[in-house]
Amino acid sequence: MPDTQIVWNDSVITHKGLRCEAKVYPMTINIPEIQRIATSPRALAYEDQLRSTIRDSKLIVRVDRAEPNRNIVRGFRAYELLLTHHPELLEEISFFAFLVPSRTHIRQYQRYMDEINEITNNINDRYGTDTWKPIQIFLDNNYSQAIAGLKLYDVLLVNTIIEGMNLVAKEGPIVNAREGVLVLSESCGAYPQLKDHVLAVSPTDIQGTMDALFQGLNMATSERRQKSKDLYESISKEDINAWLCSQLEDIGNLL
Repeated sequence: MPDTQIVWNDSVITHKGLRCEAKVYPMTINIPEIQRIATSPRALAYEDQLRSTIRDSKLIVRVDRAEPNRNIVRGFRAYELLLTHHPELLEEISFFAFLVPSRTHIRQYQRYMDEINEITNNINDRYGTDTWKPIQIFLDNNYSQAIAGLKLYDVLLVNTIIEGMNLVAKEGPIVNAREGVLVLSESCGAYPQLKDHVLAVSPTDIQGTMDALFQGLNMATSERRQKSKDLYESISKEDINAWLCSQLEDIGNLL
């Protein structure tokens, strides 16, 4: 645009004598509402069902739309590598993937769902037994069920390739009841806020993701507890009310 000046370091745009400040307000979550859903009869019923499935096993969880940028296949490959390199985990661990069907009319998304099913079946056929299924997919737009799963994870995997925020990375630590560990992609929008309290991974690094999953599953109780506590506090400080108030405050400063 002619006659426009941009000061990148200060995020200031000037045009024909008018000054505009560009600021980022990362989206966050409504904590009371999520906690209400987590303790609702419907979510508690799902939680009981899921508990009966995992029994005493450790649990990895992911919650995603079934889309290529969610990097689900690489996450499953990392899990497959984990079972290959650490056979002591066989029948001692489960992976629950709560996936929401997305854009099913688009061929690219159909193919990606086929890839997800293929690798899931391969892992279950290779490692599963009559009494243990390494991966279980819950393909449904069922928020209460997903929240129930988030309450139970020992490790939450969010390894997205790139996206704006990913609220699952914030919802999980708020409702989790097992002092679970968050394995978080460095490309995720939530990463800058949460990076000091997570196990960071590059979304394309399958070996590194496997290592992070193993580290999370075997982390000392005291360290798990501290990371879980720090995550909860960090997310709580920047809840939906703080998000709105910060915008109103900045607008007020301009008036």
